[in-house]
Amino acid sequence: MTLPLLFFPGTQCDERVFLPLWRLMSIDDRRYVPLQWAETLEQMLSLADYGAEGDKVHLLGFSMGGYIASRFALDNPAQVASLTLIGFDAAGLSPQEEAQRAQIIKSLERGQFKPMSEARLAMMVGDKSPLAVEAKATIREMEQDLGGSVVRYHMMAASNRPDLRPALAKAPFPINIIASSDDRMASVEALKVMHQRIGHSHFEEVSDSGHMLPLEQPQKLATLLTTLITD
Repeated sequence: MTLPLLFFPGTQCDERVFLPLWRLMSIDDRRYVPLQWAETLEQMLSLADYGAEGDKVHLLGFSMGGYIASRFALDNPAQVASLTLIGFDAAGLSPQEEAQRAQIIKSLERGQFKPMSEARLAMMVGDKSPLAVEAKATIREMEQDLGGSVVRYHMMAASNRPDLRPALAKAPFPINIIASSDDRMASVEALKVMHQRIGHSHFEEVSDSGHMLPLEQPQKLATLLTTLITD
C-alpha cells in the first residue's frame, strides 16, 4: 500500500498493542492515533484528524479504536480509502453494558482503580493463543503505565455509542470486519451479524485468538491485512 495507514488503539492501550504487528508489516506511511492522550470523544476525533493530515488514508481500529475510526470515517468519507475494524461491534452497547460501564466510571472517579482480575484478563486473551503469556504481560504493562485516569477517560468518551451499522451500510468506502474465533468481548456471532447489516463489508475470522488479536496472532493478522488493505 502507498496510502497512509492510520492505527487506532483500544481502551487502556497505547502503541504497544500494535508493535508485534508493525514488526511484521511493510507500511510505507504508518501513522498512529494516540488515544491515550485524549480525555473526551472530541479530543479523540481531533487527534484522528491531526493524524490524517487531510490525506486520503486507510483506517484500522482495534476494539474501542474501531468506534473512533468509524466515527472519523463517517464524518470524513472523502478521506477514507478503507476502514478495517478488529474486535469491534458497531451495534452499540446494550443497556446492561452501559450500566456496567457507568458503575466502573463512578468507582474510578472515587479513585478506586484496581488492576484487572485474573478472570477478567483471561476473558481478553484466548486459551489457544500461542502468544497468550506475552499478550497478558503487555496488557499488564499498559495497564500499569496508563493507570486509572486513562481507562476512565476512555470509558467516558466511548460509552454513549449509537448503532453505527446503518450509517456504515451507506458509506462509500470499503469496510473490512475481522473477528477472532475465541473473542469473548466482541463475539464472532455478533460481528457476523454486523457484516450482514453492512452489505458491502468483507468479513474474516482469525482462529486461535481471543479479543487481543494484534498481540495474540500478529503473523496471521499481518498476512491478512496485507491482502485486504490495498490502494
